[in-house]
Amino acid sequence: SQIDPLDSLADVRRMAIGLRMQATPLQMARVAAAVGSGRVVTPRLIAQLAGQRSVVRTELLNVRLDRVRAGMYDVVKHGTAAGVFKTPALKRFVPGIAGKTGTAPHADGIHNNAWFIGWIEPGTLPGQTRRLAFAVMVSHTFERETGGSRAAAVVADMLLRHLDESSR
Repeated sequence: SQIDPLDSLADVRRMAIGLRMQATPLQMARVAAAVGSGRVVTPRLIAQLAGQRSVVRTELLNVRLDRVRAGMYDVVKHGTAAGVFKTPALKRFVPGIAGKTGTAPHADGIHNNAWFIGWIEPGTLPGQTRRLAFAVMVSHTFERETGGSRAAAVVADMLLRHLDESSR
């Protein structure tokens, strides 16, 4: 990941709204996990190696997150991602899902990159005991496709498929 060089006040303004920087979906999932848990979260890719358990270290953020979290729950309930979660099958899970959508112009000047990051609270899905952070980036979307319509739809579809498989 990187932040593009900042050569003017206009570049700073663009960076403030999420432009002029590059991040991976894994990094953005870590952001979502940190906001959801209030801790810096390091992904654990393996639980054990050579008979030794992996060590998970977390560090408290020590910042107020209540307003950010409330806004992220609102994005799914009433905001830019609400449309894809209105299906009867998903409506009951909405109170346990928080997210933030984003849409950024692609470098080609024609397409967009659509983003949706967030988390699913423990117990939201059957058998789920941990907070699940996620990040979805859909590259090369068309002009009218946004994070709320395209990337959030990927998460909604995954949840529907999970529900379908767990009911078998």
